[in-house]
Amino acid sequence: MSKTKTQEEKNLEDKKLREILILLDQLFRREEATAKGIVGCLYDIATINLINKYCPLWGINATLKYLTRFPRPLAKSLGVKLYLQPKCPQLITDWLYSLVEFPDKQIPAIEPEIIETELLPTIRKNRLEIESLRHKVKLLTGTLVATFILFSSGFAWVSYNLQMNPMELLTTSTFIENEK
Repeated sequence: MSKTKTQEEKNLEDKKLREILILLDQLFRREEATAKGIVGCLYDIATINLINKYCPLWGINATLKYLTRFPRPLAKSLGVKLYLQPKCPQLITDWLYSLVEFPDKQIPAIEPEIIETELLPTIRKNRLEIESLRHKVKLLTGTLVATFILFSSGFAWVSYNLQMNPMELLTTSTFIENEK
C-alpha cells in the first residue's frame, strides 16, 4: 500500500476541483440576488464597524451612519461584479479542498534537553540584556533632564544679567560707535 497519490488520482482530483469551481461560478452568476444580499449585509456590518472605530463622536457618528446608506446599492452591485463572481468561487473551492485534504503533518517535538541547553540560556541572556537596557534608559533620561535643567538655568542667568534698560543700551551703543 502506497501513501502517495498516483498520477491518475491527481488528475481526477484536479478534474473534480475544476468541476467544483465551475459549479460555484454558475451558482454565483445565477443567484445574483442572493450574492447582492450577502454583499449588502457585509457592507452594513463593515460600515458600522469602521464608523464606530474611527469616528466615536456622537453627532458625527450618527450622521456618517445615515450617509453610508446612499452608496449601498452601488456597493452591492460592484461587490458582486468585482469581487464575489470572479474571486469567491476559487476561494471557496480552495477552502473546501483544504477540508478534505489530509496531508501527513508531523509536528516536531522539542525535547527537554534542547530546551535546557539552548532555549533557557538564550532566555536568561535576553532577560539580562533587557535589564541592562532599562538601566541605560534610566541613566540617559536622568542625564537628559539634568542637561535640560543646566542649560535652562544658564540661559535664564545670562538673560537676567544681560537685561539693560533702554538708556544703558543707547549709551553703550553710542560709546561703541565713538570708539570706532
